[in-house]
Amino acid sequence: MKEKVIFLLLIIMLLASCAGNRKYDDLMQRADSIMNVNDDSAKVAIRMLDGVKSQLSEFTKKQRMRYELLRHKAMNKACITFTSDSVMKEVVDYYDHHGSANERMLANYVLGCVYRDMHEAPMALEYYNKATEQADTTAADCDYGTLYRVYSQMGFLFSKQYLLYQELNAFDKAEKYAYLAKDTFNAIVNYQNQGEVYDFLGKKDSVIAINLLAAKLFKKHGNDYAAAIAFGCNYNYYIEKKDSINAKKAFEAYNSTGYEGNSNYEDAKAYVLYQKGTYYLFVNKQDSAYDNLSLSFKMCKSYSIKAATTKALAQYYAKVNQPAMAMKYALQSSEYNDSDLIGARKTQLQQVQAMYDYSRNQEIAKNAEQKAERSTRMNYMIVLSCLMLFLLLSYIYRKQIAIKKKKIAVSKLLYEDSLLKLKRLQDERAKLVAENDNKLAQVIMEKENTISKLKTEITHIQERYSLSSVSDADLILKDSSIYKKIKFIEVHPKEKMCEEDWKELADTIEEVVPNFIPVLKNKLNDKDYQICLLVRLGFSTSLVARLLGLSDAAISKSRKTMLKKICRKEGKPKEFDEYILQIQ
Repeated sequence: MKEKVIFLLLIIMLLASCAGNRKYDDLMQRADSIMNVNDDSAKVAIRMLDGVKSQLSEFTKKQRMRYELLRHKAMNKACITFTSDSVMKEVVDYYDHHGSANERMLANYVLGCVYRDMHEAPMALEYYNKATEQADTTAADCDYGTLYRVYSQMGFLFSKQYLLYQELNAFDKAEKYAYLAKDTFNAIVNYQNQGEVYDFLGKKDSVIAINLLAAKLFKKHGNDYAAAIAFGCNYNYYIEKKDSINAKKAFEAYNSTGYEGNSNYEDAKAYVLYQKGTYYLFVNKQDSAYDNLSLSFKMCKSYSIKAATTKALAQYYAKVNQPAMAMKYALQSSEYNDSDLIGARKTQLQQVQAMYDYSRNQEIAKNAEQKAERSTRMNYMIVLSCLMLFLLLSYIYRKQIAIKKKKIAVSKLLYEDSLLKLKRLQDERAKLVAENDNKLAQVIMEKENTISKLKTEITHIQERYSLSSVSDADLILKDSSIYKKIKFIEVHPKEKMCEEDWKELADTIEEVVPNFIPVLKNKLNDKDYQICLLVRLGFSTSLVARLLGLSDAAISKSRKTMLKKICRKEGKPKEFDEYILQIQ
């Protein structure tokens, strides 16, 4: 009854543990679904995940890796800057060996974002590329949502490094996979991002065409706000072309949205004010131009925006006929341009240094990998040579054992033949003695001498070969493959014996010690007979118990019972072992 209660409690605890694990899985699934709604919802997901951070010790490794992956994914969506790669490196290593294609892609993408925030562009690009390599675009469940984000982030990195055609290719693929992910908005955004490349190449008409098509597509899908911004982005290009009519239309569309720039960029609002100021200068609204430009100059922090704003202010003062102020701001613009150029050169030098460091580290890693491969090949050759030598020695040893067994067999035949001759001569002697003791005394003497010689020969044969037979039987048994396997299991507790192993054990012992069948096998059940087989090989009680899944006490009891059953006497288990070992 007590055992049943304990068993029931164990089942309840196991079910509770499983329920607990399912609870964490469900929570992580909800957090993943929530963070995919928008960037703000990612912060809600982080709070949900942080709520179970103190229970991480209860998580399985698979759950802990998923927890860290989802938390870093949410941090990336919430625009929280990463400062360390240690956790995500462990996550990537885990999913590279255990995850699905989508999980491997996501893990490598997030690690790329970590290196992006740590300003290690080469490492970021390496893991973005690894992420794209993991994507299985032939699978029905391919995560195109993550794939297009990978290419989009690659585009922004290429933009910072002025790798224009790589940037164009990355945004083109981002657009393609965003459509496959049914994310039309971001597909159009990535299409519009391609305009930056044409702008840098001086192809202003191509930029205008891209923005117009993007605006048309946004409007087609009911996003008038994004359409107005896309169309409005053209007003600066129209200003350059002196197209006042289209510039006015684009500016009014842009201004109607109240858009103040991308909040992820420090000088976004200052840049929008600068652009408005340049438009007002273009249409000769000097007061509005001054208000926007002066406010932009107060807000901006980067040298590039300061240079552009002060240049526009110089143009403003030139228009209002204040040459001294125009000269002042023109000089400031020149100074800010120089500072911006110095900063750009520093950035480029850092990028070149990073690329050099990355290439150097790649070369070191490649050399180390080649060295490790050579070492591995050498180890394999050594192991293979040792194995071949072992097989050769085993073959020679088995050959010698076979020869010795043949010699023993011949000796046994001689022994049996000598016994027959002895019996025949003893019978003849008795007959001769009965007929005529005196008459045949000499003959009897000769027979007795012959008998004596035969006895001596028999004794010699017994002394020479009987013990050797026993010893050789043990040698044969201990050289068998099943004996070696059981010795291997002895030092590897997790290994078990299968049905084929038990059959091989019985066949091996019955072949070498054939009396096992009539003496034991025909009188015992399977479990007891297996105990006898293991005892014959000299294995300890504890190992016998482990192999049969019994306790030491149960094994000892079985041996005492078999002693009584087979030998018909009471005694200790050790006495039964001695009896087993004597069977030939």
